[in-house]
Amino acid sequence: MTVFVRSAPSASHGTRRALVVAIALIAATCGALPVAQAQPKAEARQDFNGDGYEDLAVGVPYATVGGKKAAGYFAVVLGSAKGLDLATRKVYSQASPGVPGSPEADDRFGDHVIPVDLDGDGYTDLVAPATGEHWTSGGVAQVHSQTVLWGSATGLSGGTLLQPGRLLAGSSLPGDFDGDGHTDLAMPGGVRFGPFTRDGVPARTQEVPVYDHDDSVLDMAAGDVDGDGITDLLSLTMPADWEPGDQSSSHHLNYLHGTRDGLTPLTALRNARGAKIEGGSDIELGDVNGDGRDDIVFGRPYPANGNEEPNDPSQYGSRVGVVLGTAQGPKSGDPRMLHQDTPGVPGAGEPGDLFGASVEVGDVDGDGYADIVAGNPLEDFSGAQDAGTVAVIPGGAAGPTGAGSKVFSQNTAGVPGTAERRDRFGEAVTLLDTDADHRADLVVGAPGENADAGSVWAFRSTAAGVTTTGSRSFGAKAFGMNPDSARLGADFPH
Repeated sequence: MTVFVRSAPSASHGTRRALVVAIALIAATCGALPVAQAQPKAEARQDFNGDGYEDLAVGVPYATVGGKKAAGYFAVVLGSAKGLDLATRKVYSQASPGVPGSPEADDRFGDHVIPVDLDGDGYTDLVAPATGEHWTSGGVAQVHSQTVLWGSATGLSGGTLLQPGRLLAGSSLPGDFDGDGHTDLAMPGGVRFGPFTRDGVPARTQEVPVYDHDDSVLDMAAGDVDGDGITDLLSLTMPADWEPGDQSSSHHLNYLHGTRDGLTPLTALRNARGAKIEGGSDIELGDVNGDGRDDIVFGRPYPANGNEEPNDPSQYGSRVGVVLGTAQGPKSGDPRMLHQDTPGVPGAGEPGDLFGASVEVGDVDGDGYADIVAGNPLEDFSGAQDAGTVAVIPGGAAGPTGAGSKVFSQNTAGVPGTAERRDRFGEAVTLLDTDADHRADLVVGAPGENADAGSVWAFRSTAAGVTTTGSRSFGAKAFGMNPDSARLGADFPH
């Protein structure tokens, strides 16, 4: 996702691996395709109270609420001139005033929350799925509910339960896919065009699948790849029968061009040999070379099948790929691959790493080039297995080369805490301009911290990029909630 402040659409995630991908797979088992993902950055794209500071929302679907295991909640921390202000923290669950329903075991309320201004009033709303909820509508049994909380000058409030037929897919993605100025929602089967009523009714719909026949959607990203002012869509797909342990060679990238009529049918991205470009677990868009077009950034933390990049020096497969945007759409040919053996990127590729398990794109230093954040949650160091790290790779006129990259962990000077076994720091990352200084601030999740209670780290950014000065961390206890197996920080909305 993007050079950070811009008008929409921009010019601008064996056994150890299963820990990371399980989050995405859970939603698929509940009838929704996994992972709500990226959107083109608009100014204050995630601003629930309209004050110009971006706010953090984090779903905690496995948390115990009211004694009910995995009832789930989501939490919001508002931005301010000093960044995220923990004094504003607020928890929303099915026990909250105005929110329909009540906490029940395995409801998983807050599973892949979707921030989006549905009604076009300038305040970001939030769709909170409960992917395990069992309920009845019109006498018909339902599984999976979704509740909309509406943004306002005082933040999120109220709660509208979307009725069957109006539910959003778990991977719903905001953007302006017909260029009319209204926020639309892309889903695996097509687009619902805004504005939406407060009952969730769209202005119109379009059927246009973002995947091929037997595939499932692992991730999607939206942005203006060709610079025409209309949001385009990228999808990362995988075979429906894919399981943790399979290689990522069957994960493919697809492009759907945005036009005044909506999205065109998908086209698979291909390399210089005509083979489909192999994806991985996460995909984002952002202008990494400052040419006014969004570029495609994807994390491939698992080995590929060897058919894509000849003589690739990364013997262990964990890497981040970049496909530049052009006036004709995604640039043809081989993607640029970055990994821990790329000159300038600290560290070295090792068996079991998951470099690129999470990726995010934003301008952390305000130089006009989007930078890449890559999580490596299974990185081992200082005797701590799966402690995890996060790399920040600068963008530039030539795109990201690896030069000037920095790596952060809980052992980095100024970062709260200490790297420990199975913390999985970097399993989820996001970038938000929480202090409205036109630089993207970094938020990192470590869901394994404190025996799977989980924690979140917030970093500020300066003209020199991400800084550890003033960085903070907080866990479920900061929200007054039961921390047992909450896995806070396993997922952030994009």
